[in-house]
Amino acid sequence: MKANRSLFCAILLISLLPLALQSCRKSDSELIVLDNSDPLALAPDVKWAVVVEPYAAFREEISWDAEAADYCKKGELFPILASATASEEAGGEVWYRFKDGWLPASALTVYPNKLRAAKAAALLGGE
Repeated sequence: MKANRSLFCAILLISLLPLALQSCRKSDSELIVLDNSDPLALAPDVKWAVVVEPYAAFREEISWDAEAADYCKKGELFPILASATASEEAGGEVWYRFKDGWLPASALTVYPNKLRAAKAAALLGGE
């Protein structure tokens, strides 16, 4: 009886071994391809912002009263050039500097890389 059981286990193991080995093999469709066409996409020192307000105005200075330099809309993403905190009299909010001007933190969500920001922007209907 023990011999039959051992023989059955051996046959079962031998018959399942090819299935296990086949499942470990990677096919070409499963390979991960990293898009390195944009060198800043994964740069550790560049953070990215996605606009979460329907519309936001880039300001020339860190102040709600500053003149609007340009405009952006929900779902757009931008690389952050700098950040600063407004004075206590101006509300003490964090502002971020972009190529077109300053935006307050309340109008944005900040991401550590462009790929995550682009995914979030796509969910918001942006780029």
